[in-house]
Amino acid sequence: MIVSANRFLAEEIQLHTLLQPECPVLVYCSRRLTEAETGAVFAQVRMVNRTERTIATVMLQIEGLHADGSVRFTQQDIILAECSAAPHSLFGEERMLVLQREPVASLRITVERVAFSDGTSWRKLPEQKLLTAKQAGWSPCACGMPNPAENTVCDLCGAVLPEAIREPEVTPLPRTDELRPEDIRIPDEYPPTQVIREYYPVTVYETEEEEPEAPKWLVILLSILGSLALAAAIGFFVYCLVYFM
Repeated sequence: MIVSANRFLAEEIQLHTLLQPECPVLVYCSRRLTEAETGAVFAQVRMVNRTERTIATVMLQIEGLHADGSVRFTQQDIILAECSAAPHSLFGEERMLVLQREPVASLRITVERVAFSDGTSWRKLPEQKLLTAKQAGWSPCACGMPNPAENTVCDLCGAVLPEAIREPEVTPLPRTDELRPEDIRIPDEYPPTQVIREYYPVTVYETEEEEPEAPKWLVILLSILGSLALAAAIGFFVYCLVYFM
């Protein structure tokens, strides 16, 4: 960002910590400048083309924020045409964007639309929110460029990223037809006998107590005595009928 020290009041570069994970353009940093003679306020924005295509046009929205985070002003539809930004390159900082003359503590810059030289385009959807690098799962390269976890090389410098910021590779489980009998093991804390008891429980049913059976000779004796008694009663009944008639 080259500006005349005599013409503009110097201000520090502001690194942007909020990301748009879905956007093909990363707003890397910005600077707000005030012209010494006129008091006009400008902004320079340094962006990174994260794609493999050349960017032709970018549309931005710039918000001026107070120190407490409240919005002091919003400027929409700021168009940077004829960017000719090559894949994985820095661009945009050569433009001086006119801002409102409102004292602010910082700028919040959002990419609204991107047009590529091949005729394709990208636009921000309402549900897409600004996230911190931690919320988005991004980690910085040695050059300072934040990269998503799935990147194997940096979007800016092309350096190979360390394994720590890549997504861990998940080893797929073998299919059922690839399993061998020796691959199936019962854990030591579940011995076979315990597993059998667990899956094949023994159920105990309660029953009423039965009286003990009498001996067979006693049953026979009681049957004979009962028959004799019945015969005697019948004979006595017949005798009475004959006698009194």
